[in-house]
Parts: sequence; C-alpha cells; structure tokens
Amino acid sequence: MNPLKWDSSWTAHASVELCVKAQLQPMIDRHYIGKWPGVVVLKLGLIVAGDVLGAIVYALPPRETSIRYGGTTWELARLWIDDSVPRNAETWLIARSVRHIKRFFPEVKCLVSYADPGAGHVGTIYLAANWQRDGMTDQERKTPRFDLRDSNGKVYSRRSHVPRESKTERVPRVSKHRFVLRLK
Repeated sequence: MNPLKWDSSWTAHASVELCVKAQLQPMIDRHYIGKWPGVVVLKLGLIVAGDVLGAIVYALPPRETSIRYGGTTWELARLWIDDSVPRNAETWLIARSVRHIKRFFPEVKCLVSYADPGAGHVGTIYLAANWQRDGMTDQERKTPRFDLRDSNGKVYSRRSHVPRESKTERVPRVSKHRFVLRLK
C-alpha cells in the first residue's frame, strides 16, 4: 500500500497528529470491529510521508470504570495500523498517544484497554507499552453475558453492531483481557 522503503529510522519521519473522523474512517472500516466507539474523546493518526497509516482512538468508558480507577479514565477503544508499517509500530503509536494525553489532558488519571481473545488478541502490545494486566472482564459478574453470532460466524457484542438484515443467535461471551496504564 505504501511505497516507502522502511528501515529502522522510519519513526524519525513519522508523526502522531490530531485527525478528523473522515481521515480515520478507512482504518475504522478495516478494524475487526468496524465501527466507531460510542463517545470518542481523542482521534490521532499515524502520519508517515503525508499518508495516514494508522489510527488510535480513545473513548469514554462506562462511568464505573472511572470509579474503579479513582479518577478520569479513558479507554483506548480502537487501534489499527496498515500492514506495510514495520513491527512494533503499535507500541510506538500507543506511547506517542500517551505522551499527547499527558501533555494536553492532565485531568486523565488512567487509561484502560481490552484484548479480545475471540479475535486472537492477548494484549502483547499493551505489555510492550508498559501497561499492567488487570484481570478479565466479567470476572466479578454473577450472571453470564452473551454475544450475538450471525450465520457467517461473525460475533457482535452489541445488537447495534449487527447489520439489520442479519439473523443472529446468542452465544456465551468470551471474557476479554483488561489492561491499565496509570498516568499519575
């Protein structure tokens, strides 16, 4: 996709910049969830040679999350980088986004994100970025939660994510790995 010659100095020619929704829409479309999170608070793009090759989007999590972590908490809700970008770019992008948040949003005390085993994610990029494991989702629940699976096998966590014409069945939800980064 990108004709750049990648070498170990690629980050010297890359930047992380505020973006508008339209700039990141192609990346959100290719993300495994394929939709924007609910309440977006920060949209950043990975810019290399004038091209947007990655997206990182922060959103407001449920209110209970800020209570759990003792202050304003944002969720790293979407992360996508073009396959042409070298390995470790995800960790580099996360680090630059954290730097941006610390500088421009000092009220944010904590960041949280989730790795979905159902999508083959285990959280390696969060550990590489010095985030801490914080258990699994739903581990404190007394009743099980369910996802929706369509006839093609695609799993949706919310009814609003399911295309209107799709028929679905309820399947037990796979708990996600939770990771946290305390900023203060």
